Amino acid sequence: MKSPRCIAAFIFFPTLLFAQFSSMNSPAQPGNRINSEPAVLNGKLVAEGSSLPEPANVLLECRNQVRAHEYSDTKGNFTLRVYVIDQIDSGTDVKQGESVISSQDWIDCELYADIPGYRSEHLPLAEKPTRGMVDVGSIALHSIANEQALSADPRFTVSVTSLAAPDKARKAFNKGEQEERKGKLAAACEYFKNAVAVYPRYALAWLELGRVQARQNSFVEAHESFREAVTQDAKLTDGYVELARVAAQQRNWKELAEVTDNLVQQSPDSSAEYWFLNSAAYYKLGDLKQAESSITHGLRLDPQHQFPQMEYLYGLILGSKQDYKSAADHISNYLRLAPDSKDATAARKALDTYQQHAQLADAEHH
Repeated sequence: MKSPRCIAAFIFFPTLLFAQFSSMNSPAQPGNRINSEPAVLNGKLVAEGSSLPEPANVLLECRNQVRAHEYSDTKGNFTLRVYVIDQIDSGTDVKQGESVISSQDWIDCELYADIPGYRSEHLPLAEKPTRGMVDVGSIALHSIANEQALSADPRFTVSVTSLAAPDKARKAFNKGEQEERKGKLAAACEYFKNAVAVYPRYALAWLELGRVQARQNSFVEAHESFREAVTQDAKLTDGYVELARVAAQQRNWKELAEVTDNLVQQSPDSSAEYWFLNSAAYYKLGDLKQAESSITHGLRLDPQHQFPQMEYLYGLILGSKQDYKSAADHISNYLRLAPDSKDATAARKALDTYQQHAQLADAEHH
């Protein structure tokens, strides 16, 4: 599933893990045997667009230490056995090959895979320790080569967390997309809600749910869905774009500034729109220096004038700084590019005002 968004390439260094292995399965002093039933963690690795080229090393890391590891099969299936006890001390008798973690450490454990050429999602364990068979779900693997290629074109990327969505959630998501294309927004909404109910980390489903809600003018609900989308996938650029649009619609300038700050940091040269919205936010907040910096960056990215409103905004910024001649020049550019825009009347009034101020300043100078 592809959607316009941007992603940063990430290089995985398996060798950094070798030092951590030395602390695993270390001999313990003789003491009480572990009689409890182990937790048997079963899951599956999902490689984007292909099957695994080889078995992957699946690791269980708790508090920055690898506590267990096991290789998957070539289909991505894996099983890890680990004993969970209340406290590990010198009296805990650990046999060679047994992996033991304390119940306190459990809440800070996560699973991930190590395989050359792929970046792995990190999957947290359930909040409470458990024993017996545990289905941990899927861990997504993303091709580093694809990421590096896609990072050169910020229009495309993949939500890694969404790759791990189970079939039931994917089917609901696909149904939602079908209903949305038909214009059946209420039905689409329900399918997307079903998808995130099955798999709460489904960032793309949260994103599409928010888009449908926004089309229904349910902006409060849309805002919550977009916020959830970027919470589940912090690299989901489209989620920040949609949050920015809702913030602008609701005139929440502080949030618009925060969201677009994130956008321009993630993708500084990908879209003039990000810089335009960022500049508008800071203009409304009274930070003219930042507003001017952002709008000039945006204008450099828009040589074809796809966003003529930037000329208007730049004129307003310069007018607020009492640079009336330059302000008038940019608003004139805007009216030339978009003479029939809805705000053309307001722009002409601003142009008249700035031209008058510029003439008075010239007269005083001479």
